[in-house]
Amino acid sequence: MYIPVSRVLPLRRPDEVDIQQAARYMGARGGPDAATQALLERWAAPLLAAAAPRAVWLRAPVSALEDLWQGKDIARHLAGCGEVVLLAVTLGPGVDAQIRRAGVGDVAAGAASDALASALTEQAADQAEASLREMAAAEGVYLTGRYSPGYGDWPIGVQPRIAALLDTARRIGLCVTDTCLMLPRKSVTAALGVSREPVTGYRAGCAHCQLRDKCEYRKRGETCES
Repeated sequence: MYIPVSRVLPLRRPDEVDIQQAARYMGARGGPDAATQALLERWAAPLLAAAAPRAVWLRAPVSALEDLWQGKDIARHLAGCGEVVLLAVTLGPGVDAQIRRAGVGDVAAGAASDALASALTEQAADQAEASLREMAAAEGVYLTGRYSPGYGDWPIGVQPRIAALLDTARRIGLCVTDTCLMLPRKSVTAALGVSREPVTGYRAGCAHCQLRDKCEYRKRGETCES
C-alpha cells in the first residue's frame, strides 16, 4: 500500500522555556523553591538560544503501517481511526551540546539544563501537534492525542522504522541508533490517530508502561499526565 512522503512542519522557537514544567522534571513538588527557580532561570536563556526546533510528519492509512502496531495499547489508541499521523520533533544538536557544556564542573547546572530541554521538547511537540490539529480541523477530521513508543506496551523497538518512514535523518537531522536511542537526544516521535468522528485515543496507565520502574513521576507519587 502506498505510503506518502514525509513533510517538514515549520516550527518557531518558543519565546521562553516552561520553568514550572522543568521544575517538575527536577522533582519539585508544588513549584520550585527559590534556589531551584533561580537555577532554572539562570540556564534557561542559553538553553533556549541553542534550540533549533524542527518537525516532520506524514499521514497514511493505519493498515499501511501494520508492522508498527505492536502491542495492544497502540491498537486501542488508534481504534476507530482509519488513518494515522506519524510525527517526529527534535530540538537539534545544539541543545545536547549546551547540556554538556553546562554540566562541566557543575552537576546542578547540567541537571537544570537537561530538565529545561525536556520541557522545551514538550513545548515544541505541543506546537507541532497544534499545527496538525489546525490542518485537521480545516479538513473536518479529528486527531487523538500523541502516543509515543514506550507508552504502555508499544515497544521502543519501533523507533528505527518510524525514523525511516519519516526520513528523519535527512529532513530534520534526527537519527536512531541500533539500540533505539534518538540523536539528538532531546527528540520525540509519536502517532496520532485520524478519524471522521471525535476521538480521544487511549492512555495505558502506569501499570503497563515500560518506563514504570524508572519513572521519576512515579517516584514522586505523580503521573506524567498530571
